[in-house]
Amino acid sequence: MDLDSARYKKKVRPGVIELAPDDCAIIVNYEVEATVQADNGEEMVVERKPSEKKIKVKTLTANSNLQILAQEIVEKCKLIHNSKVGMIQQLLRRLQQRELNLEDNEEHEHSADQKLLRQRLEAERYQEEQRRIRQAEDQEREFQESIPGYTTAVIEDLDDYLEKLYEEVDEKVTAAHMISQLARRTENLEVLLMSENLLSALARVLREDGRKSIDLAINLVSVFFSFSHFSQFHQVILEHQIGDMTMRLVDLELKRADEREKAEKEAGKKESSKKTSMMTRKQDKLVYYCLYLLLNLAEDVAIERKMKKRNIVLYLVSVLDRKNVELLILAVTFLKKLSIYKENKDKMQSCGIIQKLAKFVPVGNDVLQNATLRLLLNLSFDASMRDDMVQNGLIQKVVELMKNPLFQNVSMALLYHISMDDKCKSMFTYTGIIPWILENLLQIDDLHTAPELISLAVNLTQNARNAEVMCEGNNLLRLLSRGMETLDPLLFKVVRNLSQQETQLKLKFKPFMEGLVSLLKSPETSNELLVEVLGTLGNLNIPEFDYYYLVREHGLTDFLSAHLDPGEVEDDIVLEVVIFIGTLCNEPIAPLIVHAGLVEKLFQLMSDKKEDDEMVLQISFTFHRLLLYEPTREALLRHTQVVFYLVDLLQDKNKEVRKIADAALDVIIDTDEEWAIKIRRMKFESHNQDWLAVCEQSDMAEFAAEHMYMPEDHMQAQYNAMQYSGMGLEDGGSDDEVDFGHYARQSYDPDQTAYGPGDDDDEINVGQYAAAAARMSYDFEGEDGQQFWTDEDASLAHQTHDYYRDHMAEGAYEASYGAYGEEHYL
Repeated sequence: MDLDSARYKKKVRPGVIELAPDDCAIIVNYEVEATVQADNGEEMVVERKPSEKKIKVKTLTANSNLQILAQEIVEKCKLIHNSKVGMIQQLLRRLQQRELNLEDNEEHEHSADQKLLRQRLEAERYQEEQRRIRQAEDQEREFQESIPGYTTAVIEDLDDYLEKLYEEVDEKVTAAHMISQLARRTENLEVLLMSENLLSALARVLREDGRKSIDLAINLVSVFFSFSHFSQFHQVILEHQIGDMTMRLVDLELKRADEREKAEKEAGKKESSKKTSMMTRKQDKLVYYCLYLLLNLAEDVAIERKMKKRNIVLYLVSVLDRKNVELLILAVTFLKKLSIYKENKDKMQSCGIIQKLAKFVPVGNDVLQNATLRLLLNLSFDASMRDDMVQNGLIQKVVELMKNPLFQNVSMALLYHISMDDKCKSMFTYTGIIPWILENLLQIDDLHTAPELISLAVNLTQNARNAEVMCEGNNLLRLLSRGMETLDPLLFKVVRNLSQQETQLKLKFKPFMEGLVSLLKSPETSNELLVEVLGTLGNLNIPEFDYYYLVREHGLTDFLSAHLDPGEVEDDIVLEVVIFIGTLCNEPIAPLIVHAGLVEKLFQLMSDKKEDDEMVLQISFTFHRLLLYEPTREALLRHTQVVFYLVDLLQDKNKEVRKIADAALDVIIDTDEEWAIKIRRMKFESHNQDWLAVCEQSDMAEFAAEHMYMPEDHMQAQYNAMQYSGMGLEDGGSDDEVDFGHYARQSYDPDQTAYGPGDDDDEINVGQYAAAAARMSYDFEGEDGQQFWTDEDASLAHQTHDYYRDHMAEGAYEASYGAYGEEHYL
């Protein structure tokens, strides 16, 4: 070749785009390729020189519009293709998060050695990343050079490339490769679309010959992949049925890979040959293009639904066994998109996805690591998926990743979901996460800015062992001191959880009781904080603590009375006040509670909030506490409706409400004999309502059969008289008792002296007794208005008296005789 006549050209090939490790900047890697062209037109590559361009991002803040900023960067940098706007936006988001985390960390880095160590670790990580990039570039170059007839394509030769698509397979591969090169440049896409037969020819060749040559399939699919980056071209792709052919190719290549792997195992090969490795890389490349194309098309939910029916989830989960990092990132990203639908999630679980993802926690690639954690986060909304994660040992692994600022938030969110299950809370105790959470709680001024952290802390401190670990040493003092300083209600949610543990932990709160009460009455205390402090104090039923001094010294009864008005105070505060009253109530404090009018207010609150289940439960508990002490018990029982209210609660749907109501009634039975008889009867009726209803229906039917000639209203009145007369009521004179004479008068008919058939002359007709008893109590007046008795009346009256005395229950006799006196019968 005559070099003097050769033409020298330089071409720039963009490479990997990444973040600068030690600067607020984005680095664009590219390669300058020098070629010479001889007189015969053949081009030869004489030099390749890697280089990079650093784009500093000076205006990046917490409030920056990342989408607009990414668009500006793409427009100003010619090395970045327009299709990379989304990628740049993701990099900016990572950069933003990193810079904000660095600012927070620098506030707490008091040692220059710590800063130097951090910088050295970042530099080492950057060097490792560069090594992986160079390795990937070498593999890509090796792959490209392995394609027969590799040369640079020019748009002017498009017609020639199109004609070669009708030649033999080797020429089709070359032509498809040239068209693929053209399609990678956005400026060429419009020209390619204007060619009437191009896409049809490409689709035809892919359909007919795509299975014959993997190189041909790669080049053809890559053309459509370039078009798929733009939504406006999706319809064109679908019209040529590229989605269907792509799915078939994925299925074919994954089956080929499985067969090849199976054959290698049977042959006992431990390492793949160079030829096999090359084939694997080509397969990964083809599957990558196919899946990425499908991911782009899946922007349309209807298309995504069709993919689901074609087992796209199964293919993606199978890809997780591959080793190509870019392919793994793509598969995990696609699975994350699909995982928001239940049917896809169920399919993933049946494929054992958690076990496959567990090997990527941790993994050396940050992008793959982040994508994996986000997929796991999506899946963790399902309880059975969380169980799989625990069984695969992800708790400890994710805890370690959480300490990396790049994965901190998503890791905490994932751990939060796992910690929702009570059986899993104890698994966090010895992972080292509790001290880490505590230190972060003490450093953040406003926990509203760290929702993942506070949510995880609240969940974990519900476990007794975790709470003990958090309060080891002087940690409770540090926590409460920080809470008093910041007045952050979210921090006090953690304190409240610590206070509810039934362990020796409550004793540690004794030195802080007065401080908590002072915080209650502080004007700086918000309603949200007030709820948490009241809840904390309500949990602290500390043995041998002098609550009397606390109440008298701080005027707590007046404070509680002022906050027990649901019309003026939020319901959440009222609820916590009710609980706190129950905690405070003891022998010395009971008179103070009565004097402050808290009993009357609780009774009124019971009526106002009877539809609120939580309020009903807590009021019932407080009533139980008040009934234990004489002053509050007497004040409460002055409202007789309290007893009936508690009896009604025995039928409540809430088991805890029924339990506490029964316990409260037992206290009344043990302390008040007058109420004991009535409560036992009411409890019996309450517990046996169904049985009594059946018995009543049976008795009423039998009674009706015996008195078939009695008018219905009279029969009901007489039946009531008999029923209630047998309940042991003494004289029928009390308003709380049933008046037998009332029912007897109702059953009296002056025109009839007897009811019922009375066929047996030897027996006394019960209707006669009822009539006689009725006449005895009936105001039977003559013309002069004076009451009189006939001989027949007197005779029947004596018979009635004797019958009830000799044959009826003692209570019935007393009811009939005692109500009117012996003189009525003589």
